[in-house]
Amino acid sequence: MCFPRKPSLGRYSGTRAEWQCAYRAARVAAGQGLPANPAYSGLQWKAQLIVAYERPSLDPLACSVLGRLAAYRIIEEIVSD
Repeated sequence: MCFPRKPSLGRYSGTRAEWQCAYRAARVAAGQGLPANPAYSGLQWKAQLIVAYERPSLDPLACSVLGRLAAYRIIEEIVSD
């Protein structure tokens, strides 16, 4: 491998509490339908990108439990055919 991966995340390094705070804010923003904001930098920007592009199709913050269960059943029925 030409470029070995470095163990550090560089400017994205942070404590567990900082990451949790950034993820919480990103999940709230995604739940409100806001796109990732490039004005942020560091942990907040990275967390927003991760949440925006790696969320499941059914958002647990936007759907009720019964609604998610019904949707998962429909998806499983379609996929199994």
